[in-house]
Amino acid sequence: MTKQIFLEEPQEPEIGPARIRAALIEIQASASFAASRQLSAFLSYVVEKTLAGEADRIKAYSIATEALGRPETFDPASDPIVRVEAGRLRKALDAYYRAEGASARLRVAMPRGSYVPHFERIAVPTEADAVADATAGAATDGAVEAAPPGAWQVASKALWRLRIGGALAIVVFLMALGVFGLRQAVRADAEAGAVAAAVAETAPPLTARPLAPRIFVAPFAIADEAAVGVSGKQFAVMLATALSRFDEVAVVTRMDGDVDYLLSGRLSAGLTGISASALLTDAESGRVIWSSQTTLPRNPVRPSATIGLLNSTIATAIAQPYGVVLSDRLARTDLADDGFSCVIRSFNYWRSFAPKTFGEVRSCLEELTHRYPAFAPPYAQLTFLYLAEGELSFEPDSRRSALERAVKASAMAVQLAPTSARAMQALQFTYYADGQLQRAIEAGNRAMTLNPLDTDIRATQGQMLILAGRYQLGMRLIEEAASSNAAYPPWYDLYLALAAFQGGKTEVLRTLMGRVDLPDHPLAAYLGVIAAADPAARTAAIARARARFPALATDPERVLARLVPNPALVEKLVAAARQAGLQS
Repeated sequence: MTKQIFLEEPQEPEIGPARIRAALIEIQASASFAASRQLSAFLSYVVEKTLAGEADRIKAYSIATEALGRPETFDPASDPIVRVEAGRLRKALDAYYRAEGASARLRVAMPRGSYVPHFERIAVPTEADAVADATAGAATDGAVEAAPPGAWQVASKALWRLRIGGALAIVVFLMALGVFGLRQAVRADAEAGAVAAAVAETAPPLTARPLAPRIFVAPFAIADEAAVGVSGKQFAVMLATALSRFDEVAVVTRMDGDVDYLLSGRLSAGLTGISASALLTDAESGRVIWSSQTTLPRNPVRPSATIGLLNSTIATAIAQPYGVVLSDRLARTDLADDGFSCVIRSFNYWRSFAPKTFGEVRSCLEELTHRYPAFAPPYAQLTFLYLAEGELSFEPDSRRSALERAVKASAMAVQLAPTSARAMQALQFTYYADGQLQRAIEAGNRAMTLNPLDTDIRATQGQMLILAGRYQLGMRLIEEAASSNAAYPPWYDLYLALAAFQGGKTEVLRTLMGRVDLPDHPLAAYLGVIAAADPAARTAAIARARARFPALATDPERVLARLVPNPALVEKLVAAARQAGLQS
């Protein structure tokens, strides 16, 4: 059932939540709101609270602490921030309906003297409006699912009826649809746990989404451009281009609006090569976030290669997962929470595979798809989580359900962002879960083409190659990824250990497993038994494996087949573990 909406002021009848949220998305996509995190967060907060039937909770204190990032010690009497932002919001809404929203059919306003929004129709409803409102009436508290007319309707049903392998063909088809920019109407899906999605048919395409960290790249200072081989402005453009390939950051071209970070620096030519110093600062406070100094020898054959390598080194350090910007953004407590921190936190699950973290991150991401149904990153991250759920599930029905949800999530990711490297990585993992390693590797190659600087994508491609038996190339990719980020997650070492096992490098295997602390990962437990150096260590490793994963002793082939879709490698692992003493 749709929640009844209680508002302070009389509302026009038959205005459903779907119509209101569609209007909110259009407003947030406008230039003035897209450029202001504060205004967007303020408006989203009061609208969602109203739709949740909690209009009575919309007070200056709650807006300040829950939407605008103020601490719990906030005092409305001494700090006028809410009144000031409310005034800005009213003016911005008025300006929106005079310009970009002049043809809107639904007006969102915030009357003076109240922070509770008012919704009213400003035109005769069209047939499309009736369809949208009927959708809202049929919706439940569960997720909604986007569907292109005809093709997506058929594909959505097929995703549930076909086996996962067949469904993946539909995902590829949806990618083709996404390339042509299809934006479709919303239909309800009352099924519990379904992946939320809504792509509305408007022009321009809806872009309402959480605000990723915004970076402005200033032209680098260069004393002798001829000696360096590039101008400061050219190098800044190269950096901006490289940074823009990452899904988790945004690059802006002007130092106005809500710029979060300023990247500046200097290039110089010397006897030992070309040096680059880079400085990342908080755009508002000037706080230094990160700095680096790198000198590379000139490439006598391709002089531009040195500049390119300096550029990629800086961009990777700043924008990669587990990198400088995302770590700083996650640590901030003074920003309004528009949900983007949820995307960042999802990377942290892979540091532990802990069930508690899994549940928290999954709930957070699913809520984000409700809040921003046309935002691709949470769908990609949900794909990884659902597949992990399937890998670690020992119940066939649970595994099947997890795989089906993963396919739907990856379909949404690639449809909403067909040129996103992260969405392509999600498709790669879906192929992997279906046992199609070669297709997974091909998808990984495409992801690396879309963003060759993303260390997480490079490492997962290495993982796939190791699982496929091409462990030498896989090791090289993971080692390259690890060398670019000292804060890499421990699963890098886990799959490097699997590669060492395949190569018969026992001492390397033991060294790597000594660094792996993943008590909730069955492959780590299994390799821990194989890597044990002495009888006492083996006895302890076997006891841990039996206690945490009993099926590793009773039916290891079934457990490992989910993690290692390579029968020959599974057979080799089982033989080694049995030789070490792990028997049923």
